[in-house]
Amino acid sequence: MKRGYIRLSRAGPPLEAQQDALRRAGIEDFKRVFVDVIVPGRRGGVLPEREKAILKLLSGDYLVVANAGRLGTSQADVLATLEKVGQRNAAVLDAETGETIRWHPDVVRVLAFAQRAEGVNRKEVAAKMSQQRAATGRLGGAPPKNWKVSEEVARGLWDDLSRTVESVAEEVGVSVPTLYRRLGQRGARND
Repeated sequence: MKRGYIRLSRAGPPLEAQQDALRRAGIEDFKRVFVDVIVPGRRGGVLPEREKAILKLLSGDYLVVANAGRLGTSQADVLATLEKVGQRNAAVLDAETGETIRWHPDVVRVLAFAQRAEGVNRKEVAAKMSQQRAATGRLGGAPPKNWKVSEEVARGLWDDLSRTVESVAEEVGVSVPTLYRRLGQRGARND
């Protein structure tokens, strides 16, 4: 059996558009359609009509939604909803694509594995880029060749505590944050 679910929100498709999508997916009896209306300003919480729809599902049933975005409000919410539907041995039917989504117990582990893999890959790329920058001497910030004075002269001006940081930055030709990043704390010379 197919049971419909509609989630109305200010940014989402209107009721009529979602009803049309459900009709195209084979929903004819709108007594089996559950409708949640998202109140502007309400954050999180349970969608009561969606929960009722899930409780009505029997083994082999389908919960039909107009599109994937209508099932929940976030990725975590959608995953939790898919799990609840799966626990009832039912599936979700996306009316927009005609795709049937069935929950598998390993899906969370699969997603977590994929996220860990992406994180490891990003760290490896970042480390390689950092090594390449260090090998070429490109450590970020304004390169000394763009300064109005040499870095040694800039260091002398920076260590002169009688001058303001703004006046040093203006004379050197770089921003105050660049001076701190390249030269460290003022007067902290370790010669």
